[in-house]
Amino acid sequence: MQKQAVLLMSYGTPNNTEEIWEYYTHIRHGKEPSQELYDELAGRYEEIGGVSPLAQITEAQRLAVEEKLNEIGEVEYRVFTGLRHIQPFIEDTVKEIVNQGFTVIHGMVLAPHDSSFIKQYHDRVEKELTAYPEISYTAHRHFWQQDGFQVFWSDQIQAALDTEKKQKFLFTAHSLPERLLLNGDPYVDEITNAAKAIAGRVHGVLDFGHAWQSAGRTADKWIGPRVEDVTEELLKEGYEEIIYLPFGFVADNLETLYDNDIECKELVEELGGIYGRLNMPNTHPDFISGLVAEILSN
Repeated sequence: MQKQAVLLMSYGTPNNTEEIWEYYTHIRHGKEPSQELYDELAGRYEEIGGVSPLAQITEAQRLAVEEKLNEIGEVEYRVFTGLRHIQPFIEDTVKEIVNQGFTVIHGMVLAPHDSSFIKQYHDRVEKELTAYPEISYTAHRHFWQQDGFQVFWSDQIQAALDTEKKQKFLFTAHSLPERLLLNGDPYVDEITNAAKAIAGRVHGVLDFGHAWQSAGRTADKWIGPRVEDVTEELLKEGYEEIIYLPFGFVADNLETLYDNDIECKELVEELGGIYGRLNMPNTHPDFISGLVAEILSN
């Protein structure tokens, strides 16, 4: 039976509080954070329970994808994890895959929408594979196009839709520096088209919009409008309930548990509104089926 490897990549997160400093330093390209910056980040982790559940969820997603792929039986799949800012690093995992003798590798970043930022992950894999021309590498992008991803979100919207309230469903994604959008970067179009595709599956009148969240603290100008600004404006316009769909993410993490469930929630409630957030994909069967369908598509 033919064997193929799947490399699931993501940004990464500390597994425990002891790893926060090293993780933060790696994000800053080796420059250690000030004590003030470190305390702020550590404080955010503390407010959501100590550390993000993302590491455990990513491992659960890896196992779920591997199990689903191997139900088919025509090819034996082994699924690996490679992270950008913490072990196991992408490059180390690629070496492990090569050492295990795989000649076919599927790469997928656990982010639904394509962008130049996502391309950087695949570039790192391809750089590691330059010495192995016999290995075939397929870079999978924009898995938001798969039915499983869209159905996961549209079903939740359908269940939350209430014609008795003035609701706004707010699709959000991680902002990126505007400089990354030069030269035809597809990110904004991907976000817009994905939201339209999901909304199009919902029966009834759906009032939805877009916003950008979790911008980094750098001198760059980041894509807007900011989710905080949009939230405030909507509540001033008389909306009763704001329901957030952080569909640029695929798991519960610091951005959803802190930026949404603490910061956005506090803002909404301070202005007299009702806060809502739909569940994240995590290991939901529809979502996992979407990932698997993308891998099998090529």
